[in-house]
Amino acid sequence: MKLDVRVAGLKVASLFREGDEFVLLYEPGTAPEQLVSLTMPVRARPWTWPRDLPPFFRQNLPEGYLLGVLQEAFGRLLDGTDFSLLALVGGSGIGRVTLVPEGKTDTGPVTALDLAGVLHGDNTEAAFEALVRQHALQAVSGVFPKFLEPGARAPDWPAAALAEKTTLRSGRHLIKGSGARTPFLALNEHYTLEVLRRTGAMAVVDSTLSDDGRVLVVRRFDVDEQGEPMCAVEDLCGLLGRPPAEKYAPTTEQVISVARAYLAAATAQADLEQLGWLILASYVLRNADLHTKNIALRYTQAGDVRLAPAYDVVTTEAYAEFATNPPGLMIEGKRSWRAGKTLERLFKTRLGIAPRRYQEMRAILCEAATATGLQLLVLAAARPEWREVIGAMLWSWVRGIGEMGGTPEAAGPLTRALAEAGMAEPGKGPAKTVIGKSELMGKGRPF
Repeated sequence: MKLDVRVAGLKVASLFREGDEFVLLYEPGTAPEQLVSLTMPVRARPWTWPRDLPPFFRQNLPEGYLLGVLQEAFGRLLDGTDFSLLALVGGSGIGRVTLVPEGKTDTGPVTALDLAGVLHGDNTEAAFEALVRQHALQAVSGVFPKFLEPGARAPDWPAAALAEKTTLRSGRHLIKGSGARTPFLALNEHYTLEVLRRTGAMAVVDSTLSDDGRVLVVRRFDVDEQGEPMCAVEDLCGLLGRPPAEKYAPTTEQVISVARAYLAAATAQADLEQLGWLILASYVLRNADLHTKNIALRYTQAGDVRLAPAYDVVTTEAYAEFATNPPGLMIEGKRSWRAGKTLERLFKTRLGIAPRRYQEMRAILCEAATATGLQLLVLAAARPEWREVIGAMLWSWVRGIGEMGGTPEAAGPLTRALAEAGMAEPGKGPAKTVIGKSELMGKGRPF
């Protein structure tokens, strides 16, 4: 089997298996700006990869729950390899590259998605799982339930006919749900991203939260208003030559090095500071899921590569199953929330950010987290069903601010507000009003 590889709808290459190798062969006359990947620029000689698909083609492959749904619904079209999975879902995904079986088209009638119904309707776990199953034929990575909004609009389409399709064109949004293990995950992500937006210092994806806090509709940054591709997207996992299963393996130093190698020279330092904001935010907001698949570059050609907006930012520590997880990426060979001077050295030596600027960035993030936290406490009072997850999020932020704030009082305002709201730290007794210093602050931290 061969797959046609298209860039913004135009066939530019073929992907196929030859012996123990996968081969990408560009079409004669393909323009340099129509490159499939930064790791495989246009050339006459084929690109080969031993045994497995090149990492770029694995970046959008479904994982976790969605992969299980696909295996259950379309098992007869799969042979257990990533290549057959790519043939099934490659016609829709993040970025401008699509793949379809040789000679096939990548469009067809699909069930329309009522976004208003998602934002204002029934988003119980069972209802959202039904939506995922209905729109399962998508190339979108990630462990938790989510899918791409269909771009085509059509009347109800028989399930049997959908099962015969091999691809599905995506639209302008990514729809993400919550689950029993991660209640109100959408609420969590929306307001964790809000902290980053509040800084006014970095690009962040636009998101809209459903009325019940269970579903997040994220505006895709890679398509225009009509849902047509505007740019290529490559995550750092693929750029580092790693398969998705190794997304936590690279170090932060390696991530910075490969990003620097591809970023456009004129804007590289600005983008490296953006990356610095993202790394620092993971410590303040206790996001253990900052790994190489959640950092990406975007471009239209090799000369205009920029860091993609921040996405998939969540306070993972708010959930018991993930509460003890360390940071996703190592720094100086360690994973610890007690970063001390480690982060400052990383910013100075690897990102080119002076200590004074690093201190400013820390203070801005801690202030944004505090302001957003106070807003969340108002929501918790109005929506009792959100109270538990909001409390868990904010106590995580207290710990993050306490570690990264730079002064003993940094976490004080949010700690006192939690005490006044009667929201105890999970696993501990009633919250106490603290004046002057958070009890969660580490002692003798060298800031």
